[in-house]
Amino acid sequence: MKKIFLTTLIAAMIGSQVFASDVTKVSYRVLAAFESQFADASDVNWTVTEEYIKARFIIEGEQVEAFFNASGDVIGTSRKTDLKRLPLNAIQKIRKNYSKYKVTETIEFEFNGERKYFVSVENDTDRKILEVSLYGEVSIFDKRK
Repeated sequence: MKKIFLTTLIAAMIGSQVFASDVTKVSYRVLAAFESQFADASDVNWTVTEEYIKARFIIEGEQVEAFFNASGDVIGTSRKTDLKRLPLNAIQKIRKNYSKYKVTETIEFEFNGERKYFVSVENDTDRKILEVSLYGEVSIFDKRK
């Protein structure tokens, strides 16, 4: 169940369109939780789905996404990052094992107190999302053609 939910969140972050939702559809609990945790946020856009509520915003010059459940609890946060911020051994594995692919996006994701990275790689015929641990372990999270 956790993997399915995490897959849904990752799909929402990588390569999906953002639906700007009316802030009136966001519950008071979620708005209050957002304000208390991200008081300095600006340019906030909301997306409401059946599984989660997502706030996309700017804080300290970076674009961040925060995912909430209906009770106002933060499920996870994400932000774009550079490949060079990953563990060195992960960068080396990606460059070696996916040398025929281009890195198109790198995202840092925090979920349940755990930080992971997701790297989108693609070539003319294939696209993969790689999951990278803080210890440099690299695995295929999702494949798409």
